[in-house]
Amino acid sequence: MGKRQIRINRNKLADHLPDLLQQQTVQVVLRTRVVVQGVLQHVSAEELELLDGRSGRHTIPVAEVEEVIYDIEAPY
Repeated sequence: MGKRQIRINRNKLADHLPDLLQQQTVQVVLRTRVVVQGVLQHVSAEELELLDGRSGRHTIPVAEVEEVIYDIEAPY
């Protein structure tokens, strides 16, 4: 099956908080262009808490986030 990337800019994160918590994995792109991939554990208007593949916990202030990316299956 095909995949589609959903890209959410930091200015629109508050509108997509419930959707983000339902995703299996997300990629958080920081303003420094560093990418952190994992499962969101907690999301608020001030910070994101992410659990990476090595069970490392990352707390990222929203001010440092450029965008959040996640994949969905295409309908075809």
